Amino acid sequence: MELNATKRTDLFLIDPRNIVVMDGFNVRRDFDLNELKEQIKANGVLNPVTVIPFKEDGVEKYKLVDGERRYRATMLAISEGASIPFIKALKAPKGATTEQLYIEQMMRNEGKRFSELECAIMFRRFKEEFGYSQVEIAEKFKKSPAFISKCLSLLDLPQYLQDKIANGELSAKAAREISSTYAHENDQVRAAKTALRTAKANGKTTATNKEVQSALKDSKQAKTIADALRSVWAYLDGEKTVDVDRLIKLLDSTSSLHSAMKEYKNAK
Repeated sequence: MELNATKRTDLFLIDPRNIVVMDGFNVRRDFDLNELKEQIKANGVLNPVTVIPFKEDGVEKYKLVDGERRYRATMLAISEGASIPFIKALKAPKGATTEQLYIEQMMRNEGKRFSELECAIMFRRFKEEFGYSQVEIAEKFKKSPAFISKCLSLLDLPQYLQDKIANGELSAKAAREISSTYAHENDQVRAAKTALRTAKANGKTTATNKEVQSALKDSKQAKTIADALRSVWAYLDGEKTVDVDRLIKLLDSTSSLHSAMKEYKNAK
């Protein structure tokens, strides 16, 4: 059997301080650097980054196209006193298109998977920049069309919810629960804030469906009480339509009076 001849690669060593990060190129939003930084301090950068060399004022620089998390962790380690004069790098394929570089970015996310929101940002690029349909995007990234649609739906959420998903305070599943329950953006944001407060009170850093369901329950109770309080206001205005016995029963049976009073005040 004839064997293939060995081929040389473009693996080389570069000073990480000569790397230039292209704004907006990476879809990563949550880099989670501390653990990786400590690993790099102990063992160095084991996997090469991918770069495009260029000259700036006679100095060779490198546009980063893959490995921003490794790069950030390396620079953080250097800022804390670690001696890392060089890291391994690969040259991006000559003539590679932006589309091909995006695909490489998604396929080579070593160590930390992209979140659904980060995937959504990339999938939207393929729709808007290259004119791909969702089915074509699914084929390109070897994902199901349902997954593409599920990810892209996150970009229809209010920016507040997207920001909380990006920084890990709200799970994507919880955000979808809020979206499916409330039609209006203000209500979605209010529900998310309530879920976040509940999670924080319980010592959790991320609000999940459990906190959202709790928030929805409190919101329903608050609305019921607020309706009763509006009846009281109407009664005091002379309409006398309040059901006093029902109001007392409601106030005795719920812990959401504070929320109700706030809702009532806003509605009034």
